[in-house]
Amino acid sequence: MEVLVAILAAGAVFLFAAYAIRARTLRPAEARLRALPVEGTPAAVENPDGSVTLLRQAPTSPISRFLSSNNYAARWQMDLDRADIKLRPNEYFMIRLGLAVATVALFTVIGRSGIVFLISLPLSFIVYMLPAYWVNFRIRRRREKINKQLVEALTQMTNGLRAGFAFTQAMDVAARQVGPPIGDELGRVLLDINLGKTTEDALLAMNERLQSEDVDMLVTAILIQRQSGGNLAEVLENVAETIRERERITGEIRTMTSQQRLSGWVLSLWPVGLGLFLAAVNPGLMKLFFTMTLGNILLAVWVILWLIGVFAIRRILDIDW
Repeated sequence: MEVLVAILAAGAVFLFAAYAIRARTLRPAEARLRALPVEGTPAAVENPDGSVTLLRQAPTSPISRFLSSNNYAARWQMDLDRADIKLRPNEYFMIRLGLAVATVALFTVIGRSGIVFLISLPLSFIVYMLPAYWVNFRIRRRREKINKQLVEALTQMTNGLRAGFAFTQAMDVAARQVGPPIGDELGRVLLDINLGKTTEDALLAMNERLQSEDVDMLVTAILIQRQSGGNLAEVLENVAETIRERERITGEIRTMTSQQRLSGWVLSLWPVGLGLFLAAVNPGLMKLFFTMTLGNILLAVWVILWLIGVFAIRRILDIDW
């Protein structure tokens, strides 16, 4: 039994490593194809002779069919694009599943009891959700970088418009001057326009990808200007000033709440740090939590109460500005 569990754990770790390495070696052609807009593209067309030509093959693997049928693939692909992670949805799912299986196998080998196996099930679910939290963290970090670069990009676009450039030309100059990640998003907008999308649809697609209030304000201002007319350079300058003022107010709020956020992190990490300290000082005492039935129950209760406390602290400190 232990050998089987060890084999499962090794296989899960190998699967995780294989997909992680493959993600870093994504083919450039595949990356370019992902940027192509495929919304509304038919799956097949009927030829004049009655035959049918497939334009896009349906997923062939069972995992791909499962993800597509439950609409997980579209949501995960959007999240991975927002986080700028070069992974397919099925690869992302296999990484999460491999980590969960490895967690169950590891706890089963260490504990060698049914209670530890039952405790490992909710822990494996937590481990399964960790990549999703990491992706959300990457999304927030990338969105913050884009918001910080947005003022500079708008300044470049405003200068380009006043110099006589067209809107797309000014956007291209801003994309090359400012750089990623805002440069990548502006370049993707230009790519969508060159591939046949209207400017309005390309901007709305960027707004949907980024889910940023600053970008939403910019896209709304541009769409209103294109419908009602006016000086686009002045509109972009006013939007840049509004975003700059929002950043100032946000910085003040973060400064005033920095002490409370630090206290929240200390309270969240203190139980874990105390447990690691006791395990280093007295390993025999901490081993009882994994070998005795009462210790397993107390460990499970501690994990549940700790997670509830961390969630409550995060919700209290999550100020919506």
